[in-house]
Amino acid sequence: MKMLLAALAITLTTGSALAFDAETQSVIDRHKANKPVSMTDVATLMQSSEQWCYNNQDHSCAWTDIYLEVTNLGATFEIGNAWDADTDIAFTDKGIFRDDRYICETGADWVPTVRATRRSDGSVITGRQLWEIKQAVYATRADDTQDCFDYLYLRSNADQQTITLLQRQYTDDVHVEGNDVEVSLHFNAEDAAGLTWRW
Repeated sequence: MKMLLAALAITLTTGSALAFDAETQSVIDRHKANKPVSMTDVATLMQSSEQWCYNNQDHSCAWTDIYLEVTNLGATFEIGNAWDADTDIAFTDKGIFRDDRYICETGADWVPTVRATRRSDGSVITGRQLWEIKQAVYATRADDTQDCFDYLYLRSNADQQTITLLQRQYTDDVHVEGNDVEVSLHFNAEDAAGLTWRW
């Protein structure tokens, strides 16, 4: 009997450690697969998650988001990705919420916030090399549009503490289907810290 109680206690403790927080679980409970998620609920997930990983392949991400501040009006977030075979970059951007459905780009100039590191050892890149990277980033932004994004709920995994959404992109309010991408939301800090960017 004592062994059974001990095992039950371990199970309950483990289950509790892996559970989503109450607000996140409430979002999960309200949604069905392939249905839109209100931006109110997306904002809750932004606040409670550690990191978002886009096109996750064995813990390797095409790019990631870390939500730094979330309000009723929008969110401030850090985007990270591999810039080239040798360099990773991260920068800070903002989005505004619209119609309780979309988060939209603002057109703000985020290039001055770009930080860069060497992929080989994580050392920080500064000076002229960072300046050159920023100028190259500016060159890629010449034809930028101010896009909006919404999300479909796909699934959750309590054991891994992840939720998977489908992000859909809209340019001039037209859905760009070819740019749909799955994003895994990671709620466990240790797990999120293990995510990498792939080139």
